[in-house]
Amino acid sequence: ITSQLLHPASIVVVGASNNVHKPGGAILKNLLSGGYTGELRAVNPKETEVQGVAAFADVKDIPDTDLAILAIPAALCPDAVEMLAAEKQVKAFIILSAGFGEETHEGAVLEDRILETVNRYGASLIGPNCMNSWHHSVFSQPIPQLHPQGVDLISSSGATAVFIFESAVTKGLQFNSVWSVGNAKQIGVEDVLQYMDEHFNPEADSRIKLLYI
Repeated sequence: ITSQLLHPASIVVVGASNNVHKPGGAILKNLLSGGYTGELRAVNPKETEVQGVAAFADVKDIPDTDLAILAIPAALCPDAVEMLAAEKQVKAFIILSAGFGEETHEGAVLEDRILETVNRYGASLIGPNCMNSWHHSVFSQPIPQLHPQGVDLISSSGATAVFIFESAVTKGLQFNSVWSVGNAKQIGVEDVLQYMDEHFNPEADSRIKLLYI
């Protein structure tokens, strides 16, 4: 789990859209409305600007970036990850896309290619097939407002995580972070929990962890 995953100074949304009902549109909207203060970039071959954010036609055109969030077809992900890790210094990836090992053998092969790349470049990988919320990089509604006094939720299932925090918002339960690890190709629930344990700050960190395994 790299610092670029948790505290990125710059984020690129690959597959960003002006349609906020698509994952790539919703996640960009939520980053904007969630108050992310770093550099935001978008990749969309048909637009020069997406939701007011400068858009690039291809990942090879972007400046160096800390974190890449991918919302593109699974088949396109391995090459994009390779380019971003090798040429753009990306050290953290969140892959929202489905169509990997959870569906087919061919998808599992794509997943293995991505894992080999991120490990080779010392990068973190959340997913594929996930959603997340610690810098509001989540494509669901409502966006949980994150509070240091809230609980940490770590879930094997994105759908379950969404159900839990949608239910919790109406009951007043607050979250410090929400992690959905998806296929957990590199980072699983136990890895997140271990990281939280080893980096625990009793002054600032939540003392309650909700786990769905």
